[in-house]
Amino acid sequence: MAYRGEDAGDTLGAPTADGNLSVNLGPNRLALAVGPVSLHLVDRVATVTEVIGKKKKKLKRTSFAISGIVFGRGFPRDDIGLWIEAKEDVDKAQPRSSLRRIFGIAPVSLMASDGLASLAKLEGVASQLRIAVADYASAAGIWHARGTEIGAGHPLDKVLFADYGDHHAIYARKLFRDRARFLAAVHPSDGRVVVPDGKTKHEVTVPSRYGVTVRGDHIRFADKRGLDLARISVPWIGPEDREELARRIGQLVHR
Repeated sequence: MAYRGEDAGDTLGAPTADGNLSVNLGPNRLALAVGPVSLHLVDRVATVTEVIGKKKKKLKRTSFAISGIVFGRGFPRDDIGLWIEAKEDVDKAQPRSSLRRIFGIAPVSLMASDGLASLAKLEGVASQLRIAVADYASAAGIWHARGTEIGAGHPLDKVLFADYGDHHAIYARKLFRDRARFLAAVHPSDGRVVVPDGKTKHEVTVPSRYGVTVRGDHIRFADKRGLDLARISVPWIGPEDREELARRIGQLVHR
């Protein structure tokens, strides 16, 4: 691959809705830039740099010490998002309790004349970037995962459905927060759904996909009789996005 061996450090590129994406893949590091935002991942530190202002431009630079990273692909538009667990957010009593979306890429609209060609090129870069993120995390000694971003609105309002292998976890932000909190864990092996309730966890078993439904802003988990077992609030995404999240959860728990 381009980020290994003698070709390490090569730069990839693809058109996006915000301009050309530049991705530099190197050993133990990653650098991405699109529009006014760039991200550098070196060792266990993520640095986001943003150019602010039109006339008097200023640089806003934010760094995070990180303990984990998730590579996310979007529904319904195939966005790309990088999420991190910052060390300052780590809760020893509940690991991976909150994640931050620190970099996002939106594809060119398919309605554009070059929409399909642009998306195809971005897909090629995304495949290499996904592998590079996993390699970077392994070299840095941090955990990594893949996930699905759900929602077509503001980047902070996206819901992350992260795949940790033995279970999936749902993250969504609260009002006035810049990070997404842990909402529930879904265990496909036995249909268990774990929902945090303050400092405790409420654990239920959903018998089939028919027990996962949407009611208003909530995703509801019910037993065979249709009685509520638990529910989670997902207010920032559209009704069709909540239905998609419920469908994906239902596929996991159905036996």
